[in-house]
Amino acid sequence: MFNGLYSNASGFVDTTPIFDNWVLDPSDPLQNKAGTLVTFCFPNPSMLTPGSNEARSHEVLKRLLTAENLKHFLREYKNYNSHWPVIHMPSFNPVNANDGLVLSMVCIGAVYSDRMVVKEVRWLMELVRTSVLRSSQAYKLVTQNSREVHINDCLFHDIEEVQALVLLHSLFLWHGTQKQRQQGRDDFGPLAEIARRLELLNPTPIDYPGSSSLHQPGRLNENDINGWTWNSWVEQEKRARVMYLIFLIDASLVIFFNIQPQFDIYEIKLPLPADDAAWEARTPEDCACALGLRGETAQEQKNVSGSRHLKQLDMSEALQFLHRGGEFPQRSTNVYAKFILIHAIHVLVFTIQRQAHGLGILPNYGALSSSGASTPHSQSEKTSTDGTTSNGNSGRATPTEVQYPQSHQMVRATVGALELWKKAWDIDMPVQYPPNQRRVGFCRDGVHFYFLAMIFLRSSRREDWVAPPDARCQQVFSLLKQIRTHVASDSVQKGIDFGSVTYINDSYNRVADDEVADLTLNMKLLFTPLGDSNH
Repeated sequence: MFNGLYSNASGFVDTTPIFDNWVLDPSDPLQNKAGTLVTFCFPNPSMLTPGSNEARSHEVLKRLLTAENLKHFLREYKNYNSHWPVIHMPSFNPVNANDGLVLSMVCIGAVYSDRMVVKEVRWLMELVRTSVLRSSQAYKLVTQNSREVHINDCLFHDIEEVQALVLLHSLFLWHGTQKQRQQGRDDFGPLAEIARRLELLNPTPIDYPGSSSLHQPGRLNENDINGWTWNSWVEQEKRARVMYLIFLIDASLVIFFNIQPQFDIYEIKLPLPADDAAWEARTPEDCACALGLRGETAQEQKNVSGSRHLKQLDMSEALQFLHRGGEFPQRSTNVYAKFILIHAIHVLVFTIQRQAHGLGILPNYGALSSSGASTPHSQSEKTSTDGTTSNGNSGRATPTEVQYPQSHQMVRATVGALELWKKAWDIDMPVQYPPNQRRVGFCRDGVHFYFLAMIFLRSSRREDWVAPPDARCQQVFSLLKQIRTHVASDSVQKGIDFGSVTYINDSYNRVADDEVADLTLNMKLLFTPLGDSNH
């Protein structure tokens, strides 16, 4: 493995332009950054025993982290960011960024690179994780005596530290060995606690310097709008997006691994992620136009697929919409927001099934879980190819087996929320993503998880909800494979883009011949590259 790293890491010259809008100094600052990153991992190289594994790792890392390779790996990171847009690319500067964050991005970029193979990336992941945890003040806050950590929880400003931890969790879950996946699951508790201690579940108080009025609860007034600044808006949006990625990891642990959730879905009081056009805007003016601060005409030119709301609904507000029933106003949420909401409903489904099978009572997840909302039925329902029952017009599905009366009220409420979610999806998609508009990114493919939730509600087998994590992971991906065939066919009929879930490689999560007890999890087969021919 070490020989492979030596040969793969040397002699590469990258002549393509550096990052689209990442501002670098005219000299070669990444060479200095490369040295800083090596020091970050090995603060005292003179103390290493010659010939030891640590000394060899130090030499490998020095050869790996050249300026040319840094450019290459960071560019490859964009493949992941298209699926999970947590880094604000227009303002990100790798030279000035947190060392742990840059190394985490390098690890992810290496997944998509032809310069390192899977085992080499896994080696780098371990090295970077050890270094990040050793240096992270946020991690020390929840794992050491808090009196020994000098950090103001609420005013903690280095959100890049948290971003680094989140990216590493994603890597360990979706690209790790069986042991690394277990490590990722075990480490999630401290990450959830970090989110709470740093108050990421709520907007930064309005009286705190740099807070964003567009991220505060309540109605906007003219002063809020006139006082808008790009920098403040970006900083608050970064906080919101890192929190939502933490939540999505939590929900993924529920869905794919049968792990109980860490968050009550109603305790997150943040606005849902802003429209892609505003987040990806390269200038303050373009962002203002996409948000609608420059009028409707300017917004329509810059923001095609978003909700076009100046301020997004809070997650708890959107869930209350789903709970009350009725109609979701057209274009009230963008596709990323819908992805988050369908994952919140999955947490409810998990709760229902756990309670129904006597597997432990989880916390009450707010009004939605106890609502008596009714479930409309249609005579025109038919069974679709994925095994769900759907209405020929709306695509709604209704579970046909509820064997546990104590869960009946929760089932009715949850099915009602799912139906309303699906109706909002069906109404918004032709408007937000017309036939010529591509939809790229895993976080924009919520419809697959709608069908998955309906299958989960129909399932009455206790063994499904107590299956070991890796066995459950294989089962869920098998279901998604069936669902994506149905969704692809439906998308063709409706003339909308397939999305990204359809292109999950069939070899992802198969048991490898040389690792009988392990799943082969190569993350680029799950979150496929932007340059993939299928895309």
